[in-house]
Amino acid sequence: MVLTRAGLEMAEIAATVEEFLAAAKEHGTRVEVVDVPDGHHGFETLDPTDASREAVRRALAAVLAHLAP
Repeated sequence: MVLTRAGLEMAEIAATVEEFLAAAKEHGTRVEVVDVPDGHHGFETLDPTDASREAVRRALAAVLAHLAP
């Protein structure tokens, strides 16, 4: 599983992301996190920066790597 985490996320949503990651860890589910420290919720469309584009590329590469035989 691959999860992108926006550093400038709303506190309410950020809390649920942390709860999700804790539950995944508790159940032994591996989650690859791609952090976007300066990204807002929806960073892939709202923050068209080099950093956000790189985060999308990293997330896509991670998903493709997980799907590869």
